[in-house]
Amino acid sequence: MAYTPITQEKMRCWAAAIRNRGLVELVVPLLDVLQVWGFVGGQLLWMLTPFFGERALTPLAEAIEQPETIQQFQQYLSEGEAR
Repeated sequence: MAYTPITQEKMRCWAAAIRNRGLVELVVPLLDVLQVWGFVGGQLLWMLTPFFGERALTPLAEAIEQPETIQQFQQYLSEGEAR
């Protein structure tokens, strides 16, 4: 399956949803761990798809292998914290 980059709009939407649920402090360190593990992090997300839905986690699982995407997503999460 070919990698389709996640749009900035989608990342902003996810970041807003995470902030609204008060999960930023949990998600940011988790993203650090997933980024370090790269492929393994993506596989962990694939294993969680039955619980959260394929549509919800597939783009993130694919993005884990793209460090610049994760860094940009963390930046969106941080921007919301500063506001």
